Amino acid sequence: MKIGFIGLGTLGTAMAQRVMSLGYEVVGFNRSPAKAAALADAGLQQAATVDAVCAADIVLSVLLDDAAVQEVLVDGFPFCDNPAAIHVSVSTISVPLVHDLARLHAEQDQAFVSAPVFGRPDNIHAANAVIAVGGALEAITRCHEVLASFGNVTVIGSDPGAANAVKIAGNFLMASAVQSLREALSLAEAAGGDRQQFIDIVTTALFPTSFYERFGGLLAAQGGNAPAINPFANSARLIAQTSLDLSVATPLADALASALDHPIT
Repeated sequence: MKIGFIGLGTLGTAMAQRVMSLGYEVVGFNRSPAKAAALADAGLQQAATVDAVCAADIVLSVLLDDAAVQEVLVDGFPFCDNPAAIHVSVSTISVPLVHDLARLHAEQDQAFVSAPVFGRPDNIHAANAVIAVGGALEAITRCHEVLASFGNVTVIGSDPGAANAVKIAGNFLMASAVQSLREALSLAEAAGGDRQQFIDIVTTALFPTSFYERFGGLLAAQGGNAPAINPFANSARLIAQTSLDLSVATPLADALASALDHPIT
């Protein structure tokens, strides 16, 4: 079985390394060729085009956002020439865009699965990420072995968009935690408290989780405007848009994007 990767950023690279370590033949494409070239010594076959990757048996797209998916996958639809390929979208993208991808594949009678990941590269290497999966059962069965090599596969349902809604909902909780940490740290510090001491209290008495420990530690060390919050600001915008797409009232999500976009003073 040949596994293809479209997008070899931080997460895509970890996933490619993981499947190569298990003996799979792997081909990959990245818009910045250097990232694919960096994996050549580990056995990755560098593809010059997206179409070349789509010749693989299972193709995982690991792209940054809606704009990247639209540009790389939707415009021109590179899967047309290989009806046997199964496309697994790992990207955290909007529900309407997932439905567009599903429709394009259905028109070509091609298998499509959405499988956004809860986890970081270290979770991928340790095979303890959580993958939320949506799509036809037959298609999920075909790619289950590969997805399970990254961690726990949780089937959300037959609608691929539902998997992305679950991932976005999870991101909502993480972004909310980051913003509440920013504000709480600001409050404690204004009264003369020590940031790290406050985080130690929070992660011991209130939220003894790896997420609070990691991001609380970063905010304690770098302050409430640490660069680590930037991805959560981007997530907050997708969260707010998803609530509109699904006609769900989420007043906190609406305020979250604005709050994360503004510096803590």
